[in-house]
Formats: sequence, C-alpha cells, structure tokens
Amino acid sequence: MRFGINRFGQALVIAGTLLTIGVPGAFLSQQAIAQQNVMRIAAVVNDDIISVLDLEQRLRLVALSSNLRLDQQTRQRLMPQVLRGLIDERLQAQEAENNGITISDREVDDEVRILAERNNIPPVQFPAFLSSRGIELETLRTQIRSQLAWARYAGRRLARQVEVGEEEIDEELQRLREVSDQPQKRTYEIFLGVDNPDEANQIRQDAERLLSQIQGGANFSSVANGFSESGTAAQGGDLGWIAPGQLPEELDEALADLQPGMISPPIRTFAGYYLLYVTDVQRIGRDPANTEISLFQLIQRVPGHASDQDRQAVVEDLRAAIPGIDSCEGLKRYGESRQGANVAAAQNIKLGELPPQVQEAVANLQPGQTSEPINNGNAILMITICERSDPGLTLPSRDQIKERLGTQRLELLVRRKMRDLRREAFIDIRL
Repeated sequence: MRFGINRFGQALVIAGTLLTIGVPGAFLSQQAIAQQNVMRIAAVVNDDIISVLDLEQRLRLVALSSNLRLDQQTRQRLMPQVLRGLIDERLQAQEAENNGITISDREVDDEVRILAERNNIPPVQFPAFLSSRGIELETLRTQIRSQLAWARYAGRRLARQVEVGEEEIDEELQRLREVSDQPQKRTYEIFLGVDNPDEANQIRQDAERLLSQIQGGANFSSVANGFSESGTAAQGGDLGWIAPGQLPEELDEALADLQPGMISPPIRTFAGYYLLYVTDVQRIGRDPANTEISLFQLIQRVPGHASDQDRQAVVEDLRAAIPGIDSCEGLKRYGESRQGANVAAAQNIKLGELPPQVQEAVANLQPGQTSEPINNGNAILMITICERSDPGLTLPSRDQIKERLGTQRLELLVRRKMRDLRREAFIDIRL
C-alpha cells in the first residue's frame, strides 16, 4: 500500500497528558515497565519533546506506507531516518506556528478522507484499519496538520522570494531544443540533506539503508514519501521527464548510466545524498504513439488445421516478395495475385492505436517500405506504409517552464531554511 501524504514538512505533536502510574512494592510490573519505556524521551527539539511512543507510532506508519515488515532488523535500520524526520517536522511546525500559520480540523479531515479513498478504504473504516496496524488516527492527523502548515508557510513566506525572468525562460527553451533528439528519462528521487560535514558518513549510511530496503522489495515512491527531504516527496519523489543537462552535474552523470528499472547508488552533491530511479525513456517532445500513418495491409488466411511447417512456408513465401514491393499499390497488386489473400487500406491512423505487435513491426518503416510478415493466429499480415507524418517537436509552454524553474528555486530556499532551523535549534537526542 502506498500512502500519498504530502511531506513538504512533517511534525508529530504529543496530544493529551502523559500519566505515570505508581505500582506498590519493590518491583514494577512488566506492563508498567513497558509503559515507562514508551513514555521515555527520544529527543528534545527546542521546547518540544519527542517520546519513544511518538517514534514507535511513526515507525509503524512508515512501515505500512512502504509495505515493509517491521521486524527488529528493519526497525534498527529505519529508526535513525525516522527520528531525523520527526525532528525536522518539529522544527517546521514550530516555524509555521511562529509565523501565524494555522490549519483547521476540516482541512485535516479532508486530507484523511482523500488518503483513505486513494487506498480504496471507506473513510469510516479508516480509523479501524490503522488501529489494526497499531497506529492511532491522531498520529496521522497531527502529521498531516504539520505537513499542510509547512507547505502553507513555504508558499506564503518563501515563494515571494522566487523570481524567474523572461531571459531565463528563453535560455531553457533553447536548451531543450538542443537536446531534443536525446533520450528523456522518467526519474524519481530520494534526497537526504547534509548540513554538517561531520554528519556526511551517517547520512550516506542512511541512504544505503534506504537503498537496501528498496532492493529488498520496498516501493521507491513510498520510501521517498516517507523519508525524502525534497519537495518531490509529496509526489513519491517524481521529478517527471528529465532531459540531459537538466540536473546538477553529479546527478546528470549518474542519470546517464541508468536504464528503466535501475536505481543509482547514493550520489553525493554539495547539498546531500540522492538516490535516483528511472522507470521509462522517451524522446523529448516527440511521442511516437502520435505518429500518423496511412497503410495497406495484406491479410493471408491460413487454415486452422495448418501445421507449423505449413504456416512457416507461408511466412517465407511472403518474405521473399518484400524486395519487389515498393509502394502500397505494389502490395495491392501482389495481394490480388495470391489465393486466400485480400488487401485492406487504412488512412490516418495513429501508431499508438495499432495492436502492439503491429506497432513494433511498422514503427520505423518509411513510405513505400513493407513490414516483415506478422503471425496473427489464423492469418499472416504484411503491411506497407503509404504515408507517414511524425509528430513535431512539442516543447513546454513558457508558463510551464516558469513554473518548473520557480519550483526548483523554491525547493532550494526550503532546504536553506531547514538548514538554518537545524543550526539555530536546541536538539538533544537521548536514545
């Protein structure tokens, strides 16, 4: 299950009053000891406390959203990253509150409902579903409240500092034109920031642990949603279609070596460590599925009782005729001369509308060229292209480029703000 929670920022606030129950006698009961353990302080963030219970609840939520079995080994691997995320959330929540940002209960309710529906769970059953996994609904609600508050803070306080000029848009359009014939990759990211060089080795180990979890079966997007410190975490780390030169040099070089299905090792940049994941490749602005073709199709019927040998003989006979066919009319004449064959014409069909087997056979054919014979069950097909119209270069609009460049700059401002908050905060980790 994937939880698509917006993680521009996260925070978990202790709700209610914590009570310590005294037990007569020299020894505490096992239940009392367990209660004291979960009420212990995991970390202090300025004036706020993160309890072991808070940490345990978040571990369970992360394991659920990432489809991980929370055994002792997984718990030990995840705990450093989860605690780091909780600390960041407290800092974000404090900063939002200090700037007068508030989130209503109705806004939180709406997000919980959307989350339940996204996971095909009736909203009225969602609390019970979480409870069955040992997760309190209030844990999720306070997390969502903090995420919304931090996103609103970034939009109000930081976005106003972002400016994108017309010349910058022109430069980006020109760069996209220059790389239009190079592959564009659908890319996802996980980012872990390094604010203090002394922490670099620990952060790298965190990145390696996340990579190990993903290689062990965890969903990349779910892990990104739970751990990535990038603004793309809200979309499961989705960076969209990335062209060569669009990312910083270190990431661009690593991306060049990735093919669909591949995940990079941790990549060090000045800001921190990245994991990159590629799911697909296409040409920039040119979708082959939108290529329009007109064609003639020869359909050679084959009896259902024909042997494989007889069927192969038909294929070889058709293949031998290909060099003598140089146009659609040529295919038509050839088809009329064959017993059990007929020829049909189709006009202005998009390549993406054809069956996959036919798409593959004709994808690279030019007008006048004929495909290899295609085995289609009770018939053998052969196709000649009459006309072909490839889609032109379609670049993003100026508004789309402006929005993307602005989002990138806002992301940098958010990271700098988090770095400053960490440096200025009193943080005491007690685990």
